[in-house]
Amino acid sequence: MHDETFLVTQGTIRFHAPDNTVVDAKVGDYVTVPIRAPHTFSNPFEEEAKFFNTYTPAFYIDYFRILAEVSKSDEKMSKEKNLEVMSRFATMPAGEMLEEMAKAGKK
Repeated sequence: MHDETFLVTQGTIRFHAPDNTVVDAKVGDYVTVPIRAPHTFSNPFEEEAKFFNTYTPAFYIDYFRILAEVSKSDEKMSKEKNLEVMSRFATMPAGEMLEEMAKAGKK
């Protein structure tokens, strides 16, 4: 397991928690996500957003390296590929993705 930190360097990043809490972090805001805390993030705004992200322990960075490698051949990574990589790191898909897959008849 790991904890994550996010330092917003451009725009606004929206963080989502399972209890429907939403936090809009702006430039200079520092967000810490504790070990085992479910979360997602998005950018529903018009402006491009960027952040600096850390993981402790650092092995979780491999998750993003693998996602980058697996997605090279796709314009948009398939949900199936994404789920397979997530499973290697005990990472669960966000509720929205699960709902979308359920509607499509996939489990």
